[in-house]
Amino acid sequence: MSDNHELEIAQLKAKIDTAIKILEWELSDMMGHVSARTPDGNRFLLRHIRPPLDPNVPEDDVLEFDLSGKRLAGLREAGGSGFEIHFFTKPYAAKKEVGGVVHCHPPMALALVAAGQKLVGITHRHKFDEVPVVPWVYGSLPEHGEIVTKALEKSCAVLIEGHGAVVTGETIEAACVNTLQLERAAKMILLAAPLGKIKPVEREAVQKFESLVEVRQSKSGHALAEWRYYERLLQKGERWSRI
Repeated sequence: MSDNHELEIAQLKAKIDTAIKILEWELSDMMGHVSARTPDGNRFLLRHIRPPLDPNVPEDDVLEFDLSGKRLAGLREAGGSGFEIHFFTKPYAAKKEVGGVVHCHPPMALALVAAGQKLVGITHRHKFDEVPVVPWVYGSLPEHGEIVTKALEKSCAVLIEGHGAVVTGETIEAACVNTLQLERAAKMILLAAPLGKIKPVEREAVQKFESLVEVRQSKSGHALAEWRYYERLLQKGERWSRI
């Protein structure tokens, strides 16, 4: 492999590490996985949020898979990635524009689902309208991945009843920020619901805002700016407030 390829993989691994640190703090939950598509588009890197059980496996060990779910590299036990691998392979195979996929268990978002409430975008930073909800098809592995991927056709995120969320982005940075904003939207709705009816933000207004703000940036530019904000705080050893 070329030196440039090795550098790109090293950079992706560093971004995965940053995403895990952001989500650990935001979600206060150790379960789940963070992944990023490799530059060639045919593979993805995946790392558990929780540390490995085996003391002989480095905490930052990253697994590598092809789009069929075959493990190509990595020392770590398969763990949850074994029966949840279709949450990654199916979206990556179905949508070439997906560059990052996060599977996690956002508590406030799941609380909304359990209460039968809708999770909708209510600010310009929410990259979703009403987030689709699918049942937890435990034990039917490929089918579960297909159900989730189908729900992702019109949204960057999907919630799984009693289980968690799968969130995508054009980059790993965008997938991480979309996950962060999914949980924040849930918190805001839970806080506001006793005060009155929740009004979703108009999608046309959000799109207009994005066209103005991101005109000189990539499509994930706004998410990248937010990512860099948290990245800098982590580099300085600082934490930010959580709603």
